[in-house]
Amino acid sequence: MNALVHAELLKLRTRSAAWLLLATLAIVTLGIAASTPKAGDHNAPVPLNDPDVLAATVGGLVPVSMVFVVLLGVLSFTQEFRYGTATSTYLVEPRRARVLVAKLLSQVLMSVVITLLTLVYAVVLADVIIRARHGDATFSAQFWQTTAAAFACMAAYSMIGVAIGVLVRNQVVVVVGVLVWMLAVEWTILPSFPTVGRWLPVGATNTLLQQGPSLGLDGTLLSATSGGLLLLGYTVIAVTLAVVLTPRRDIP
Repeated sequence: MNALVHAELLKLRTRSAAWLLLATLAIVTLGIAASTPKAGDHNAPVPLNDPDVLAATVGGLVPVSMVFVVLLGVLSFTQEFRYGTATSTYLVEPRRARVLVAKLLSQVLMSVVITLLTLVYAVVLADVIIRARHGDATFSAQFWQTTAAAFACMAAYSMIGVAIGVLVRNQVVVVVGVLVWMLAVEWTILPSFPTVGRWLPVGATNTLLQQGPSLGLDGTLLSATSGGLLLLGYTVIAVTLAVVLTPRRDIP
């Protein structure tokens, strides 16, 4: 299994992964610059003088990184079918479930690295901007809770991405579908229909990241425990479907 995981990690060293990471960091930069409250804006959901402004600002950009890890998970399987390497992969390890587990583990490990990189970058940038605007850049209890939740959410989304790649093999279709769903559909439903959106993955994620006040949904989202169980449920369902279908499907 160690050799399989190592092989999967080597497969992640691609130009597409590097470009995705750079694009994510660029979006995080723009997002923090735009979402950090302005000096004197006392009507901001979380104003500059709030000790949780750093946690709210950084936590609000975590979903951007989640899109990245989902796409990486998707590509880990769809690339195999697109370039015809699935056959050689299964010849080396005919037990397809082991290949799937190796991909899941490698993606989780990669999600930890990506989360660490993006969080460090986001925290440094947000801290500089908040202090430049004479705000309270405090590493509060909520900050540490948010960063811990970020690692958990990113790991869950990385596994969901792998499962989606197993279930929908067409790379173009699944990439476009993921982008539309995560960047448009969910973020339309959540603020417009919060009683529905809180049950979606984006609702569970923002619950764990304590983004209710920032989104104007304080008291509308689920509790942290319920949100965590909901995201865990989505992850378990997705991975279970992948485990069940992987051995049964023909290699195109």
